[in-house]
Amino acid sequence: MIEVFQAEWCPYSSMVRERLNELDLPFICRPVAADRENRHELRDLAGTESIPVVRLDDGTLLAGDTKEILAELDQRFPEPPGAEAHRRQLAAHQR
Repeated sequence: MIEVFQAEWCPYSSMVRERLNELDLPFICRPVAADRENRHELRDLAGTESIPVVRLDDGTLLAGDTKEILAELDQRFPEPPGAEAHRRQLAAHQR
């Protein structure tokens, strides 16, 4: 199961969750502490305090720039037919 180490209030975490939903990939959200200095488990796991961090099924960690995480997800997973409908719904709700 894909794991997303994230915070609900974080817009970058939201972007990653949205892309995983567009790609029709199941995932588990792992909340992290709001204060970076209290993110000990994340630092031990990924060597960073920054969120989001994604751990793929094969153990690969995606961390760092959110655009790079999204690009890696796009490269690894084909876009399913319903992805465009997800984007339209998101745009409609943002208006």
